[in-house]
Amino acid sequence: MMRRRIRERHLFAFLDDEPTRQGPIPATNNLIESWSARLRDMMRRHRGLRLIRRIKAICRWCHQHSQHPQTPQWPAANPFSDQRIEDLCKKAWESGPQGAHETYGIPNRYGTGINWNEFHTTTRYPNETN
Repeated sequence: MMRRRIRERHLFAFLDDEPTRQGPIPATNNLIESWSARLRDMMRRHRGLRLIRRIKAICRWCHQHSQHPQTPQWPAANPFSDQRIEDLCKKAWESGPQGAHETYGIPNRYGTGINWNEFHTTTRYPNETN
């Protein structure tokens, strides 16, 4: 049965025909990785930019490469100001475990730090020979 299904190119015969009407289903997420690689490449080429300018460059690139971009005047009318970017970065930092610890004094969750007692004990290792 398996060989026949492979020959007929219907290995997964239980699938609904609806998803394949627009074309074949991609086997991987290569399209997503392609976009991510382009963004990383752009950041490598402009690695001298400050963080805020990098964020603005990514926003601009995403706007230009979206499926239905706004008019060319839209980015000028709706800019990402430096203050707005800094506020978003601050909010992201504060929501992370290290940022919450440094900003609000909230202790880190278990398993996110090094415990002094794990490395400095008075007992000898059990596999040591005397």
